[in-house]
Amino acid sequence: MKTLTLLFILAALFPTKGLARAVLSYDMKTLMCRSSLVLVGKVKSVQPSGIKEKIVYPTKDYLVFEWLKVEIEVIEPVKGAQKGDVIRTLMLSMPEGVMANVPGMIHPKPGQHHLLFLIPTQFKNVYAAATAPDDEDEAIFILNRTNTMKYGSFGDGNSPEEYGERYKAIWSLVDEMGQITPKGAEELRKNYQAEIATKPPKDAIIHLQWKKETSVSGWQWNAPIEGSEKKKPTGTGKSAPVKSK
Repeated sequence: MKTLTLLFILAALFPTKGLARAVLSYDMKTLMCRSSLVLVGKVKSVQPSGIKEKIVYPTKDYLVFEWLKVEIEVIEPVKGAQKGDVIRTLMLSMPEGVMANVPGMIHPKPGQHHLLFLIPTQFKNVYAAATAPDDEDEAIFILNRTNTMKYGSFGDGNSPEEYGERYKAIWSLVDEMGQITPKGAEELRKNYQAEIATKPPKDAIIHLQWKKETSVSGWQWNAPIEGSEKKKPTGTGKSAPVKSK
């Protein structure tokens, strides 16, 4: 299974300070294999969770992010979910102020449709993006053909193949009117049958709190604090049980 590691140079490189940020991006097959849940979903609600964490970024020692509590209704199941389930997820919200080298974030709003690749958190039946917390938009993709900033334009004779299998899948899941196409979801399930049948790693989990690690040359990164989650999301309510297909 090939993993695509993309190093985006977002600031000048200084060996002693490490002012660049690596973005880890997976191809579709790897995302399918690694994820516990894969689905086309509609955002039902977005609320603060009360869970905050400090994350190191190149331009500052720490930035404090708050996880948002986002409920997602399953419109088209792909892996590990059933149509009509309500999946509880946690997504980061942007801290106040201006920052460089920003992480890829979702900015969910009620009514939006997304293709989501999710991994469990340490809370029962609560999930997060498979690439959280650094780049959630590498595992959760808004289904919006007009979002040319992210996907480019597939119109005017441009072929989806030019943008790779990820964007081809996104393009096939939604029509020009913004409606989800069941045929696109069926094609996705057909094309990735082997990956959908693959069980994710048993130890796959998204940690909610992190600590700073520093190399001898000054590079900094985030390492999870094991078992540090002491505060549960507030007012999570109930969700439909998640059933394996």
